[in-house]
Amino acid sequence: MRIVTDKQTSTSAATVKIGDLPVTIRDVWAAKLRISSMIWRTSLLPTATLSRMTDTNLRIKTENLQRTCSFKFRGGLNAVLQLTPAQRERGVCTFSAGNHGQGLAYAAQLSGVHCTVFMARDANPQKIEAIRGYGADLIFGDSIGDASDRMEIFQQETGATYISPYGDPAVIAGQGTIGLELLEDFPELEYVVLGIGGGGLASGVALAIKSIRPEVKIIGVEPEGAPTLTRSLEEGRPVRLESIKTIADGLGAPYALPIPLEIIKTLLDDVVLVDDEMLADAMRLLLSRCKLLVEPAGAASVAALLNRKIDIPKGANTVAILSGGNIDMEKLKALL
Repeated sequence: MRIVTDKQTSTSAATVKIGDLPVTIRDVWAAKLRISSMIWRTSLLPTATLSRMTDTNLRIKTENLQRTCSFKFRGGLNAVLQLTPAQRERGVCTFSAGNHGQGLAYAAQLSGVHCTVFMARDANPQKIEAIRGYGADLIFGDSIGDASDRMEIFQQETGATYISPYGDPAVIAGQGTIGLELLEDFPELEYVVLGIGGGGLASGVALAIKSIRPEVKIIGVEPEGAPTLTRSLEEGRPVRLESIKTIADGLGAPYALPIPLEIIKTLLDDVVLVDDEMLADAMRLLLSRCKLLVEPAGAASVAALLNRKIDIPKGANTVAILSGGNIDMEKLKALL
């Protein structure tokens, strides 16, 4: 399914003024210097099995093995490390399906900053307990959208600094450090495939890579049950979903935000959709053949490749980002 088709919104990175975007490659380089001593540089692993099954020369970026088991720690840490003394005193807050909450809570703990995370009542129990373990306060809403609304009221009443899961420029720059690592570790890179929730990872990685190698293709993957960016690209504005129904809770952003949407519509080459069955199949395959445990959201990139959702030349040098590995054990048993 081709989403970015209008020439005005799919402009080649070779002609677009990347420096005019709300986040720049300088921000990404600064983030790398700021966080590199505290994050883990995750492996980029070749896989003969998945290369054969996808007809590509495929490598997988194991952000499921990052600290807090998700790429989200990069962006949360970059944002927390830039807080002013006054902001540190008032603390930080956010809403999250779980991975951003964990990343921000851990970054705040390491920095001695109080953190409050708002989540849906039915959120992944493992993610809830991990956030508590990092010392954050938790407040629940009836849904992820309701949690976001409650968080806004809390932020206005307390003066805590809101750090968006995907709309904060510091968060986007932090996620963009993955793109720099990919170019360093795989100079022959031609395609990058990654999951999209709110677009923080996609916008950061696209910005980093396209600023240096504009010919590299960046493809985003969304669940059919949470097509937040797909709808927003179609309508040309940030859209809020009325409902979300997918096993990939990490890709269930309730609404789009202007900054990642602007970067994505400018720099991404395509956005495709996968269903829950494809996500579960890819998750099982990664566990059985690559011995890597990922959550459904983390398997989105591989799901799109396995199901030929992306038009990639045979043998192309490709990276699939495994974005997270935080899955509830009961859900894991059911999916297996």
